[in-house]
Amino acid sequence: MEARLPTNKVERICEFISKIYRKRKCTKRELLQLLGHLNFASRVILPGRTFVSYLINLSCTVNDLHHYVHLTKECRTDLYFWLRFLSNWNGVNMFYNKDYISSFDMELFTDASSTKGFGGYHKGEWFSSSWSGNLELPDEKKYSMAFLELYPIVVAAILWGSKWSKKRILFWCDNEATVAIVKKGRSKCLQIMSLMRQLTWCACKYNFHFSAKHVPGYENEISDALSRFQMDRFRRLAPNAALHPHQCQSSSEVMWS
Repeated sequence: MEARLPTNKVERICEFISKIYRKRKCTKRELLQLLGHLNFASRVILPGRTFVSYLINLSCTVNDLHHYVHLTKECRTDLYFWLRFLSNWNGVNMFYNKDYISSFDMELFTDASSTKGFGGYHKGEWFSSSWSGNLELPDEKKYSMAFLELYPIVVAAILWGSKWSKKRILFWCDNEATVAIVKKGRSKCLQIMSLMRQLTWCACKYNFHFSAKHVPGYENEISDALSRFQMDRFRRLAPNAALHPHQCQSSSEVMWS
């Protein structure tokens, strides 16, 4: 019940990525060769498929195999993601469970308030933090609501992802844009992509898979109370919750850099 990537394959892929990563541009042939390696690796590392699509699009920007493509910053970031993970991976992934398990069944709830903060709850454990201590006041419209809703999902994955091994998780979220981004795995917004890379990193590291489903806000009451710092309401909704919260990481730890 496990999938393996041979050590020699992992080493060969790392060497190829390192070779391309050092260049400012490469031929379409080289890029397609790299994609062949990464597609093969993605049969074992399923979340890694998210970071193949951009390279595929880049390869389509030129026609002939000897033509050069410029490796953009986003492209190089994706390559670094692969190199960092493969260099620290033992080559083994356990098979995922057959069916998705919803946030509701996992007792996993996250939410964000556009002006106050964000929160998350998982089987009695919880976190709650203001934006001012993390992202320098989102009411300045620096961050979209899709970003703000995704942020506590990533925090939850960092805190509790080690407990989700082999699970296919269906994150519940009351923001449709966030749901679409999580399901697709990519966004044109660089800030959101920094969160998606961190979420995918956790999925690869802890061996879980994820998707998302839109739910009305009234079905997300526990985390809604945490995001608004309504502690009396939170205690009433979750009487068995721990007395003290988890400390949230800084934004530099939550956002992939």
